[in-house]
Amino acid sequence: MYHFPKKFSDAQFYPNFFKFSHDAKLELNEVYNYCQQIFTDASSLFAQSVNISKHLYNQSTHPKVRSGEFYVAYFSDCVLDDEIVDAIGIFKSENKDTYLKPIERNNEVTINYESGINVRKLDKGCLIFNTAATEGYRMLVVDKQSKGSSEAQYWRDDFLHTERVHDRAFTTQNYIQLCSAFCDEISPEMEGKKEEVLFMSKSINYFAEHDNFDVEDFAETVLEEGSRIVEFKKFKEQYEAENGLEQPDLFQISQPMVKQMKRKFKNQIQLDTGIELKLSGEAADPYIIRGYDEERKMFFYKVFFTDEA
Repeated sequence: MYHFPKKFSDAQFYPNFFKFSHDAKLELNEVYNYCQQIFTDASSLFAQSVNISKHLYNQSTHPKVRSGEFYVAYFSDCVLDDEIVDAIGIFKSENKDTYLKPIERNNEVTINYESGINVRKLDKGCLIFNTAATEGYRMLVVDKQSKGSSEAQYWRDDFLHTERVHDRAFTTQNYIQLCSAFCDEISPEMEGKKEEVLFMSKSINYFAEHDNFDVEDFAETVLEEGSRIVEFKKFKEQYEAENGLEQPDLFQISQPMVKQMKRKFKNQIQLDTGIELKLSGEAADPYIIRGYDEERKMFFYKVFFTDEA
């Protein structure tokens, strides 16, 4: 059981905090209630684990849901944002690996194989921390699905019934996604992929280089043009309305989330002639020019440099 929580220390999980929720009332969330009782009386762990497992069974109605081993554990003295709290771990392992087991007997070695759980892999799990109880606690969630699987997200949606905590990581992520959506919106007005790559690079660099976000400063720094600033603010209002968001104009930026989101955006331009250009941020802008060759009837990029690496 010690090995499973290690999966939550990965950078990809750290910024994404969830909490229990319910469409009508938080107290009607079954797992939330069972966890509340465990935190109140740790000796009730086994009894409440039975209730949690029954609830999971009742929610596993999708034909693609796999069977597996189920575990509930109690962890003491966990450090969460400089606060020491207890936590409940709920884990489900759906896949087994084959292990070779050498046995030496009478100067002979025979090899058997056994099927078991790989402690380096975790299919589904969550860590519920005993903090912000009235808001639905704070939790980290792993919900690994097989590649190409049509399996429903029953673990997060039906079993746990969670929603993202609207903290600075959530706001940072949504603003970067907003910038990406705005880039797609104005891409027909841009001069090729170069401008798209540089726009997203400039946007993400703003988040990486600032501790706090100010939408007015962002617009003037990244967009510069007055007409583009007006267009961005109008798009922001529309984006928030369509996605049910209300993004603050001022907030503290989450740098772990910036690093996570930065990995998702490509700074490459792939051409149909088998050439790939990689731009290392907005600093490359003055040294690459896009044009059109009338004789060949083809677009081209002209690149300036002093030395080759």
